[in-house]
Amino acid sequence: MLDILVRGGLIVDGTGNPPYPGDVAISGGRIVALGRLEGAKATTVIDADGLAVAPGFIDMHSHSDLSLPLHPKASSSLSQGITTEVAGSCGWSLAPVKKETAGSVLRGLCEGLMGEVPGGLDAESGEGAPDLGWYSFDQYLEHIENQGMGVNLYPIVGQSLLRAHVVGTDRRPATPGEIRAMQELLVACLAEGARGLSTGRAYLPGAGASIEEIIALAKVVAASGGLYTSHLKDESSGVVDAVAEAIRIGRESGVRVEVSHHKAIGRANFGRVAETLTMMEDARRSGVDVTCDVYPYSFAQVFSLLTEIPGISPSQSDDEVRVLLAQEEFRQKTVDQLLKACASENGAPGFLSRPEHIMLISLGASHELEGQPLASVMGGFALLPSSPSAPAVGAPDPATIRALVDRLLDFLREQDLRVNLAAIMAEEDVVAVLGQAETMVGTDAFTLDRELGGRTPIHPRHYGTFPRVLGHYGRDKGLGGLAPMVRKVSGLPARKLRLADRGLLARGMSADVVVFDPGTIADRATAQSPYLEPIGIGWVIVNGRVAAKDGRPTDARAGMVLRR
Repeated sequence: MLDILVRGGLIVDGTGNPPYPGDVAISGGRIVALGRLEGAKATTVIDADGLAVAPGFIDMHSHSDLSLPLHPKASSSLSQGITTEVAGSCGWSLAPVKKETAGSVLRGLCEGLMGEVPGGLDAESGEGAPDLGWYSFDQYLEHIENQGMGVNLYPIVGQSLLRAHVVGTDRRPATPGEIRAMQELLVACLAEGARGLSTGRAYLPGAGASIEEIIALAKVVAASGGLYTSHLKDESSGVVDAVAEAIRIGRESGVRVEVSHHKAIGRANFGRVAETLTMMEDARRSGVDVTCDVYPYSFAQVFSLLTEIPGISPSQSDDEVRVLLAQEEFRQKTVDQLLKACASENGAPGFLSRPEHIMLISLGASHELEGQPLASVMGGFALLPSSPSAPAVGAPDPATIRALVDRLLDFLREQDLRVNLAAIMAEEDVVAVLGQAETMVGTDAFTLDRELGGRTPIHPRHYGTFPRVLGHYGRDKGLGGLAPMVRKVSGLPARKLRLADRGLLARGMSADVVVFDPGTIADRATAQSPYLEPIGIGWVIVNGRVAAKDGRPTDARAGMVLRR
């Protein structure tokens, strides 16, 4: 008696070869037979007539290691057919950690992204303070293994955590001794199960590292056969140089390189991915193992304008925030802080440096403005772009800053505090990157079991990434046939990750399987309604257990940590 029999489906095996009709037999967590299995019996029989049967989808770029302690069922991932996630991305991971770095780095990161902090990190530092839930990489992995998880986790360690652990949060070169200490800490993480290293070259504290420091760490990863993933130093005007840096790291260290969520932000940079894709292809021909992944949307991480206003915290109620935004004292304090930031960054800080690159994603009232650039509602108040290497330009006129602050705070009040923003990319660039044969797919999201409370926005990619790739791009736009697109989200990433027993439907492989309707699979999540689940996915099987039925995730928690 088999555990599961998927009967009468169209087998799309992940190799890119033509699909064929047949059955898939599963027992003991493995695929034990494929083909016409007449007379086979199973505890669970799935009628796949008219449906595609494919390997579980592999998310090449995830932040679910941050959310799994709070969202262990991994519902948003399973609802879109994801069975394995590469997590610990952009230089961030929840381990290794100590009380100082929990406070200086991780609590703010988690609160900013998710609006909440995992219980294991909520202990304050200082003598006599309670312990954290984990410290080492192994302890973190044991924590999520013990609570169970809905998907498989391919864990990588964040370079920002290594640097914070050894160097602290100062933006300065590491000493030779500190580099050796980071290498030793990395060796320990790899021995405890990490499969590689990630960098967020634009994010502090990791951004303080020189390329030589990154190469020194990448050599350690290469020696273990691990993976190096990178959120590039610059995804806008400097994207070509940033890709060149990632290629150099691969060439000089020998590490396998994955360029994360590849894109070119801002209208002035639209089309530049043609050059960067060619650079990666040329590098591969010369022996550098460098590829990229992408999410299928033309706007990046969604963030709230409210969180960018100093003095506003998640603990404040909406009524308290409304009162603050109207106060003269608060407005002047905001002006003073913005003037200081302009002086320290030699220009406008953050998103204000390029308002034409930022789009209004969702608003509380003026929905007709959604999709317009932020500059369109800034009242014509232009600030000098920030440029640390440029000659000093002096502080902007305080009257201009005051007018800008008044406009932004008034706009927040007009929109009932809901002004969600994101950087923009060209749709043509998304198609170009996704259409490249060696490009893989990543959500750049963290898994969710419920809606986030308060004023924390999310991107529709949390629920829609993989159905959008297969439905909107593969089927509707004709970007690729069913078999090549399934390979892009299963067999191809499994090869890159060196997961010898996943990513394909073949005898002896781990039974990660998705059953979906290729004619109807589609994303429904939008910028305005990001929690809408996709359609067209019927069953998801993780390690031989039913993890989603009729598109609804179960509480099987059948995932495992895929330790090195």
